[in-house]
Amino acid sequence: GVEREQIARGFRSFPGLAHRMEEVGRLGRVLFINDSKATNADAAEKALLSFRDIHWICGGRPKAGGVEPLRPLFARVAKAYLIGEATDEFARTLNDTVPFERCGTLKVAIAAAARDAMQSTAQEPVVLLSPACASFDQFANFEARGDAFRAAVTELLKRQEAVAEPTFEGGA
Repeated sequence: GVEREQIARGFRSFPGLAHRMEEVGRLGRVLFINDSKATNADAAEKALLSFRDIHWICGGRPKAGGVEPLRPLFARVAKAYLIGEATDEFARTLNDTVPFERCGTLKVAIAAAARDAMQSTAQEPVVLLSPACASFDQFANFEARGDAFRAAVTELLKRQEAVAEPTFEGGA
């Protein structure tokens, strides 16, 4: 009993779900995506298929198989930023295929990925948190990890906005 246009409006206005391909913000051409719900390779695959020139934040507590099943998508990744317990395992998998940086923590990874994405010549570089891991090595759950990503990106955007705003000194 719902009109087609009402359904279409609903789809257009639906912001999506938190931690599932959630657009957190933009810094110039750079798009920040929170896909913290991607706790295994199968879930991360969906995010990797959705973008190109990806600055991929991945890692945490690894699950069986690691990121090896994602190898066909590595060409989409400009660089990986490795965090948590999975760092060494993921570094071995990515080795000569994808440039990577060992970041340890999410906060360090966000700063490094943002830095590199801002220097990218791609039309729309993406900083993507899609860990392909459990969060339990550093966070209580994927929601806490995603909330930390969102908070750090929001703070980064505010700092950049403050730098970009002109200041006026003196009187009239």
